[in-house]
Amino acid sequence: MAWSGGRKVDAGTGKIEAVGNTVDLDTLEYENSIGSVELQGTWTDPEFNLVQNATYYARVIEIPTPRWSMFDAKELGIESPAKLHKTIQERAFTSPIFYDHH
Repeated sequence: MAWSGGRKVDAGTGKIEAVGNTVDLDTLEYENSIGSVELQGTWTDPEFNLVQNATYYARVIEIPTPRWSMFDAKELGIESPAKLHKTIQERAFTSPIFYDHH
């Protein structure tokens, strides 16, 4: 795996801290000043078996941005619904890579 900002995986939890958040909830502006434009990494499947089919993919997570409902609430001059998160992080997945042992 690869991640930005010199963050490290917590050995106890196996998790990594969030990248941060630059969203100004009053203006709904944010700065693209955190994260990385490009990340590279190498991964090897420790359980790879030549006679077993496998599927692999890569996933990326965007920095936080204002949720669409925040823009609607601002435009309409109303409060954003309390049950909705005020920011979101979009995700993207690559096409799957299939390994077929036949």
